Amino acid sequence: MYNININNSPFEKKFKRDIKKLRTSHPTEQDKHLFLDLVNTYMLTSNHFNLFEKIISYRFDEITAMLPITTRKGNLYTTFTCIAAQSINGVTPLPMLPSLFFLIEKTAIFFFDDILSCWAEFRVYQLTDKAERDFLAHDTRHSYTYEYSEESDGYGYEVVDNIKDDHRLFSTCYSNIPMRLSLANVLINLETFVKQQHWYEMLYYLDVSANGEHFIMYQKQQGGYSPLLLSSALIQRWGQHNNWLTFEHFFQTENWTLTLSNEKIQTLEKSGVFSNALTSKINTTSIERFDYSLLKTIKQKNAVCEIIRMAISGPQIKLNYILYLTLKYLTVKLADIGLEVAYTIVEQPSILNFYCSVNDDSIKTLPYVSLCEQKVEGTDLTTYQGLVFTGPMSQTFKLCSFRDYNKRIIRMRKQKKTSTRA
Repeated sequence: MYNININNSPFEKKFKRDIKKLRTSHPTEQDKHLFLDLVNTYMLTSNHFNLFEKIISYRFDEITAMLPITTRKGNLYTTFTCIAAQSINGVTPLPMLPSLFFLIEKTAIFFFDDILSCWAEFRVYQLTDKAERDFLAHDTRHSYTYEYSEESDGYGYEVVDNIKDDHRLFSTCYSNIPMRLSLANVLINLETFVKQQHWYEMLYYLDVSANGEHFIMYQKQQGGYSPLLLSSALIQRWGQHNNWLTFEHFFQTENWTLTLSNEKIQTLEKSGVFSNALTSKINTTSIERFDYSLLKTIKQKNAVCEIIRMAISGPQIKLNYILYLTLKYLTVKLADIGLEVAYTIVEQPSILNFYCSVNDDSIKTLPYVSLCEQKVEGTDLTTYQGLVFTGPMSQTFKLCSFRDYNKRIIRMRKQKKTSTRA
């Protein structure tokens, strides 16, 4: 596919006029939508479907070149919101890129404050447009089944082999258009990880959220509406371990600190999933060497997976309850299908406090083993890489009500505060 040169063309002149009309002193949501319409039309006309990627790559290089060499390289969000970025983005030209790119960047900043937010909104725009077209063409004569259990109070949960092939319709909290599971899942990932948590790197890999094996949880709705998709998580089994996020470069730099102990090593050995005499088989000279040496000690490869992209959505007042149900049903389901060990990357304090509380009450082995940690730049948060042993953890969840879950978290929070003061 070739890019089409439209410089100084009637299209470019009209595009500039239309942009000028939209840039009023009091922009509305409709103005924003019309701008995204114009960007979409420009892409279709010029074949510049990667214009956001090109603008962001160009600016990222410019910004990082201005920063001191000693400055730690941040993610897209921290880079594009730093002081140096303010004198570059939408200010200096983009001489190596098509002429309209600079106008699009300036207008994106005008409407959405920065180019990253605009890119995220544009992906939502594209997704909902596709969902609307799919819904109009949907065969309403076909009846689909959803898995509700008697004790789940209207909540359903299951593991779907490949969400790309699932034709059932789901509602979301972010759109009034029912959409296929893969689209609904991408939308939830966009709204939670990208727009709320500013994980803009995910925009390069959204197709991961539209494919593969996923745990999903949803809620029955009244009036014949499609179930409300509340949460999901990507399950990557051993056959995909070369693609595990755990082994990406970002999670193996010197910024991470190993948190091993004899108790943790004994837990790994007692699980039966890892080899015995682990101390002599693992290399602790770096995170990368440790990760790969531990991987080589896995005996039961079919019992191991990685869980990533656990997205939680729903009414704000119910998010904590939805998180509890998601953790509970996900852990129980993994144990049921024989996935005994789950690699996880967690930074949410409530989850970590619950896991630590369960470990404190454990007599034989630790249901959760943290392997390494990293302080999140610019926040008070710490990210942990670790392993969840789904058997003992699911047994705890089965006996743990939502009230018990919250009590555990509060108790652990108080313990940590006390130890910090001491």
